[in-house]
Amino acid sequence: MMENKMLCCDCPYGYEDYMKVSEIFDDLSQEEICRAIWCDKIGGKVGYMGCCEEYSRMGNVVKTQSNKKRRTKRERYLKHQNNLKHLYEIAGGYYPAPVGYMDEIRINGHGYVQNTKPYYKRWYRGKRSKYFKQQSNRKIRRYKGELHKGNMAHKLYDFWWELC
Repeated sequence: MMENKMLCCDCPYGYEDYMKVSEIFDDLSQEEICRAIWCDKIGGKVGYMGCCEEYSRMGNVVKTQSNKKRRTKRERYLKHQNNLKHLYEIAGGYYPAPVGYMDEIRINGHGYVQNTKPYYKRWYRGKRSKYFKQQSNRKIRRYKGELHKGNMAHKLYDFWWELC
């Protein structure tokens, strides 16, 4: 084992780094210096990656993907539901609510019935939002009276009330 490390110290791939490390750290033993050498052939430190002989026995296998497992559709859904639950806890009581908790479903002829699998649903502003925003800005632009501070301009046209 010591022979391999000696070879790494004398190897042209790590010799320059060996000289730098030995100049900087005088108090380290030769074995510790050999473990701290950066070898260009291996592409890492000898202490972490091993010697050239060990590396060549393994073969030059290039790893192209990580060990991280790809999320399944169910895991992605659960992560999304967890995010919606967090958003519901933060801003669920405000109006308009960004997220709704669907624990009841509407069935024609019966009314509302308990949902066996409740879930969180994201609410969006919808297509009418653009139209109402244009109407709001139009009223504000054409208003001839005096506008005071405190968001007075947006009190002329109640945008959020029209959306509901």
